[in-house]
Amino acid sequence: MSRKAPIIATFSIVTTLWACDQAASRNDKVQNDANAFVWETVERVTSAHLRGLDATTDGIIWASGTDGEVLRSTDSGDTWTSHAVPNCIGVDFRDIEGFDASHAAVMSSGNGVKIFWTNDGGKKWSLSYEDTNRRIFFDGMDFYSVNGMAYGDPINGRMTLLTSNDSGQTWVAIDSLSAPQMSKGEAGFAASGTGIVTTKSKSFIATGGSASRVLSFKDSTWNSASTPLRSAPSAGIFSMAFSNDSVGIIVGGDYVDSTNSTRNAAYTTDGGLTWHLPYPTPAGYRSCVAFSDSETVAIATGRSGTDISYDAGKSWQTLSIQGYFSCIIIGTRVVAVGRDGKIGVGNIRMKPAS
Repeated sequence: MSRKAPIIATFSIVTTLWACDQAASRNDKVQNDANAFVWETVERVTSAHLRGLDATTDGIIWASGTDGEVLRSTDSGDTWTSHAVPNCIGVDFRDIEGFDASHAAVMSSGNGVKIFWTNDGGKKWSLSYEDTNRRIFFDGMDFYSVNGMAYGDPINGRMTLLTSNDSGQTWVAIDSLSAPQMSKGEAGFAASGTGIVTTKSKSFIATGGSASRVLSFKDSTWNSASTPLRSAPSAGIFSMAFSNDSVGIIVGGDYVDSTNSTRNAAYTTDGGLTWHLPYPTPAGYRSCVAFSDSETVAIATGRSGTDISYDAGKSWQTLSIQGYFSCIIIGTRVVAVGRDGKIGVGNIRMKPAS
């Protein structure tokens, strides 16, 4: 027995040194990428907290936030102008969908729901849907072409849903009996309006709370897939992105424990049927994830930092310790929005540092 101890000890030391070397190697790559990436802070034009964010074409970006604020950029995020919806002090616009430079729909969360629509670049806004039931809390909306869906927390155990087939000009409430049933304590999160993804053939909706699931809707049928993300009143899936009908990423964690990186992200390669934990993970709670056009590069951000993945969410590297609420990628350019009107832009590598 005494003869075996040195061998075990030696093996343990070698293993520890190998693990430390691997960790150091990963840290070096993280540091290299972090040093290469710099957030440039854009001049603030509002003090509103910004969570809604969407890019269209030709450098057009729309953003939304508290007190009815709506911002628009026509130069990929370098400069912004305010197009706030009138008479909306106290209204929190958690999500916005832009269709081009002129057309956009913006949705409120909390104390009922209001959805406004513009066709003139935000000069005028029309109320396209309203429900004053204070129990209603909507979390997000998404469109594929002119067809869209909006979702909210459950009432009487059923998710609240709206659909539109005209780019948000009009909406129809889905009968509660046709909506998916939720477990007690299960709901959505309106952290960035990105808990829903609509593709050509499917809609995906993420949940949290007592269960962290991905619900999918196709051919008038709802299906459910469990995920490995944490479940708790303040934890679950906060954001989701799909590069196509098969490849997707979910991120989240616990927003009251924002530096905890345990079970805070997962990826799928089979259209959301199964979800797998990445390694390494993002470095904390993340409220938004976005794919680039490359379908493999993705960005995740949250209050404690920003991360990048080069393999469609299978592994992550820290990009910056500076965090935001929401992010998008336009080519190699990242645009993010956050608290008190903070907006950042930066350029990413499309391949990992060698």
